[in-house]
Amino acid sequence: MPPAPLHIVLIGPPGAGKSTVGQSLSALIDITVISTGVILRDEIQTGSALGQEIARRIDAGDFVTDDMIGRVLLAQCTQIASQHGILLDGYPRNLAQAAALPQMLARFGRRIDAVILLELPDEQVFERLGGRRMCVTPDETYPVHMSDATAMARCVAQHGVLTVRPDDAPDIIAHRLRVYHNTTAPLIAHYEEQGILCRVDARAEAGAIARTILSMLNQTVTPV
Repeated sequence: MPPAPLHIVLIGPPGAGKSTVGQSLSALIDITVISTGVILRDEIQTGSALGQEIARRIDAGDFVTDDMIGRVLLAQCTQIASQHGILLDGYPRNLAQAAALPQMLARFGRRIDAVILLELPDEQVFERLGGRRMCVTPDETYPVHMSDATAMARCVAQHGVLTVRPDDAPDIIAHRLRVYHNTTAPLIAHYEEQGILCRVDARAEAGAIARTILSMLNQTVTPV
């Protein structure tokens, strides 16, 4: 009998490598990564009424509402086969979303098995994001880090130009961290009370972190 699918929530501060860790974990187990940032952008690209509404709010500098995110996430869940697990990256972000998520998953016979908290000290967040640059070449644009000599050499070889993302400016990083701590602290307490929170040191390489998470899941989770 094949193993039951796992349903995981991945949370952590900016710069913790959630997307990279999620992809590394999906290479180890049969799990579909759902990133709210990606699905919102994809919805905008469809030109749907919901996508246009999302785009208007983003362009105006407003937050996308819980209802909008919930509707897009629900549509994603309907497309995932029952034998596949789900890893949520970027959802829930607040207690209202955390309250809505179990009801949404229950519609598909799913439940949250574990919430993985990638822990990274604030000074490491500043180091990672503050040293990040975008290499803009005639053919592509991709992120590099000032401490990665190989990536920097590749950028130079491609005649790339280094630029700084607006959200990687020191004052913006500080603001993002404040928002993260204020909104995530209640979530951490919420999931700790449920006994499904697993803390993982995010300072290691993404593949190693994924293997650590898998080991923890094998020891602590009994999926449905």
